[in-house]
Amino acid sequence: MQAIEAEAARLYLKARASDAAEDWDQAYAWVAQDPAHGFAFAKAEAGWELTGRLQELPVGGDDQPVPVPSVSGAEDAAVPLIGRRGLLVGLAAAAASIGVAATVTLRLLGAVDRYRTALGETRTFKLADGSLVHLNTNSSVEVALRDDIRSIKLLKGEARFDVAHDARRPFIVNADGTLVRAVGTMFNVRLRPDVTELTVIEGMVAVRNGGSAVRRIGSGRSAAVRSGSIAVTHLEPAKMKQRIAWQEGMVEFDGDTLAQAVEEFNRYRSNPMVIGDPAIASLRIGGAFRLDRSQDFVQALESGFGVRAVPGSDSSIILVSAE
Repeated sequence: MQAIEAEAARLYLKARASDAAEDWDQAYAWVAQDPAHGFAFAKAEAGWELTGRLQELPVGGDDQPVPVPSVSGAEDAAVPLIGRRGLLVGLAAAAASIGVAATVTLRLLGAVDRYRTALGETRTFKLADGSLVHLNTNSSVEVALRDDIRSIKLLKGEARFDVAHDARRPFIVNADGTLVRAVGTMFNVRLRPDVTELTVIEGMVAVRNGGSAVRRIGSGRSAAVRSGSIAVTHLEPAKMKQRIAWQEGMVEFDGDTLAQAVEEFNRYRSNPMVIGDPAIASLRIGGAFRLDRSQDFVQALESGFGVRAVPGSDSSIILVSAE
């Protein structure tokens, strides 16, 4: 474990010092290799953030303090880079604070707990710190709670985190290389094939991916995170309600295509729905349906959208035009 923590510290400090995309890519590729790498890297980052003593030393002037950005600051602001000379001072403090040699301050990583849900299942887990993890269908997380940091890795699927406030222990979620840091807030993370989707329900979080600048994202906003980029949008109340409807056992559509609606329902079904007629894939769908009653959705398609459902030979449901 000491070797892993030492490598995490080396990669983080190297990437932080250069802020070069290739160094961040190297660091996050290493993180993706093993959950233990993610926890160690998150701890290294937290050690840097928790030093609270970074200073920039101008080349020709007096020492001037540079505020360390925090989650509670203005939302959607990019975190400024630390000057090179100040960075050297910060690196020394950070290297000491993150416990590269497994100091008393940062003890070895404790037990890792895994929580998961089956296909079609949603569950809520209460962590030892009082935080709640709500897992959507076919999802799993790994959790390590320590005295100095709370590290969570979203392995697959979707989860909502209701974070118990603890300023001494940042709550860091690693979702496929996207790091989300919070102290006490409520947010939802979904892993899609090509993007990590973040929705902030209450409070504020700080987000980073690869070589991107840290972004602070407040409640009512969503972020689409791809390699090295973070696109932030505002969510209207209706869109927010739709985004987190699964937590009430519902799914809501508002102008979504039939293809999108079928994809969403299939997340919860062992016998999938299949669009057998490309002509109906772009139909616009609206309405709210219970996740455990997809037959109501099929009936609505047949009665109001000119769609016919045909049983498939493999227990699937094939959707075709009724005309």
